[in-house]
Amino acid sequence: MFRQARPIWIKDKRNEMNVYAVFSLNTKLDAAVQKAELHITGYTFYRVSVNGEFLGFGPARTALGYAREDVLAIDVNTLGRLGAGVDGGQDDAEAVNCQIVIEACGYNCRGLSTVFQPSFLMAELVCDGQVIAYTGRDFEGFLPTCKVQKTERYSRQRHFTEIWDYRGFAGLTAKEYRAEVEEVPEKRQIIDRLAPYPLYEEVDLTAARSRGTFTYDETLPCQPLKYSRGFLPDGWGYWEYDEIELHPHTWIQKLRQTITEKQIALPVTLEEGQFAILDFGRIETGFLKTQLEAVENSDVVVSFSEYYEGEEFQLPFMNAHNVVEYFLEKGDAREHMTFEPYTCRFAIVAVKSGAVKLNSFGVKTFMFDISGVEEPKYEDEVLNSICRAAVRTFAHNSVDIYMDCPSRERAGWLCDSYFTAKTEYAMTGKTGVEDAFLENFRLYKDSEYLPDKMIPMVFPGDSETDTEDGMGRYIPQWSMWYIIEAAEYILKRGHKDLTEAFRPSIYRLLGFYRQYENADGLLECLPSWNFVEWSKANDWTWDVNYPTNFLYAKVLESIADIYGDEECRRRSKEVQEKAVEQSFNGTYFCDHAERDDEGKLVLLDDSSEAGQYYAVLFGGIDINSQKFRALKTLITDVFAPDRGDKMPEIMEVNAFIGAYLRLEALMKMGEYKILLRDVKGFFGNMEQYTGTLWEYRQFRGSCDHGFASYAMVAIQEAMSHLG
Repeated sequence: MFRQARPIWIKDKRNEMNVYAVFSLNTKLDAAVQKAELHITGYTFYRVSVNGEFLGFGPARTALGYAREDVLAIDVNTLGRLGAGVDGGQDDAEAVNCQIVIEACGYNCRGLSTVFQPSFLMAELVCDGQVIAYTGRDFEGFLPTCKVQKTERYSRQRHFTEIWDYRGFAGLTAKEYRAEVEEVPEKRQIIDRLAPYPLYEEVDLTAARSRGTFTYDETLPCQPLKYSRGFLPDGWGYWEYDEIELHPHTWIQKLRQTITEKQIALPVTLEEGQFAILDFGRIETGFLKTQLEAVENSDVVVSFSEYYEGEEFQLPFMNAHNVVEYFLEKGDAREHMTFEPYTCRFAIVAVKSGAVKLNSFGVKTFMFDISGVEEPKYEDEVLNSICRAAVRTFAHNSVDIYMDCPSRERAGWLCDSYFTAKTEYAMTGKTGVEDAFLENFRLYKDSEYLPDKMIPMVFPGDSETDTEDGMGRYIPQWSMWYIIEAAEYILKRGHKDLTEAFRPSIYRLLGFYRQYENADGLLECLPSWNFVEWSKANDWTWDVNYPTNFLYAKVLESIADIYGDEECRRRSKEVQEKAVEQSFNGTYFCDHAERDDEGKLVLLDDSSEAGQYYAVLFGGIDINSQKFRALKTLITDVFAPDRGDKMPEIMEVNAFIGAYLRLEALMKMGEYKILLRDVKGFFGNMEQYTGTLWEYRQFRGSCDHGFASYAMVAIQEAMSHLG
């Protein structure tokens, strides 16, 4: 932990949106130093380089009021010795120069990928156990003008797009950019980084997929700027449209493209009105690297997409502004690396004005280190391809927390995490990312936006406050998945030592649920955003939703398993029995019952496929009994990824979470051959397009979604039983 570092920021800038600041330390280290480390944390994000070489990006995200400390090793042997007589003669002959540059962005806006709080930075250089330099004394501050401040939001969930203007740029630590630094008053509790450090690898292309010309056509359709103005919750933070000078996201969509050449070796010179399309062959996640040499003063737009079909570049339909813009002066030759990580398979480099030489294009990866992961090998190559894609999908979505996707959101959703956690443990036998993910939720403190005892649906992140009552949105069912995941984490993944650490949050949630139990002991009229799955099943959550009550029964059982709470075990069985009694129509389960004018609970005919899986998994039923024979036949013989119009009275599942509940249900039923058939039917062709697994079966939304990595767990489970 820090011993002398103090939290600092540029004076009068800590509450300002999208501030790009640089903090620099110039020092000399004794060449005999055995161990040099930079201890660092901050908010929102930072990028560290030493003597011009990239060292790391951070910090690992955590709860409001806390900060996770990174410890980054510095190899003194690679810093380069100073010659004898330099800066003091022979006494410096055994010294090495060390320049640490920390680029930091303080976004000061709300989103789902971080929690809102003012900017700060803490760092100290430690050599052989001694603090050599620290913020608050030794680091200078700078405000370079190269990163444009007033830009569009990247997405509702993340922060701002990147526009870099290097015209007249004097260098990150040029004296004209020097700015006064102040110590910030808020105290934060410094805690350890629990997730493993990410893998940074260089993925560089040697050729462009194609080259061509474009003309700008104002009449072409354009995705709306939903995440820059007017469509965000109150207080979310954005620049008004008229305040933003540059709109590259709009510009890139109004280009009529003409392909003139294919498979062009790099480097390639591009003039005004020309473009090159790059293809990694699979999705990569990390910092985009564009090595450009400006032949003339130039304006270059780089845009990227996870996948599209056809020859011409297309932006994805996923509500994110996948674009970076660069302004360069003639003669400027450098590798431009994005500050934030992004996700792409395809990219376009389009010259808006001027001319540039595109020397290379690549990605510095930002992902979980999978170098030690052994991918399963089966005789079935389709299963192998799904497992390969699952490993990469997990790696992209498990850097510091479990994320839904590494692109649009980078957000840590409950329920998603239940499935991704299974992947981490199956893949590594460890729980490093889950340790951090669950600790963040345990550290959450009540806020004015959520009701007492409730936890966020996504964290670290901010609660959306666009509801009628002014409260933040939350998903009651996602808090239930938190308890179910905690039970597996404690009892199945070796963390009984943390049993008591979970008790406060778990029993507070139990107290919340009990406020909504009706006379039958079932949950009724749960508030906020009730979520069963992305299908019509979500329209049937009022008044008594039976999938939710089956889930509640599992919650009660989980608490009983963790804490030996026999009252919860008794209540779990009561909820199961009552929910089955009320919702089963003799063939299948109906989703909900509503109160009539006399206050009587009336079962409605609406039924979802997902609801059947909630009942099988958490309803305490014997699916092999005569009573449920017809339901079992539906599950095994009718429901499938390609069921089409069969049994239309039961609403087909969507990808999340119904398809995953189906896999879990098939495992519980011992239907392993059907499970493998379904996995292949749902995920089988994804790797060939993106090398990852997708949010949906179609090319929409994210094509790199964390919970989809669970497919490998399902495959391994089935194959272990089939031999």
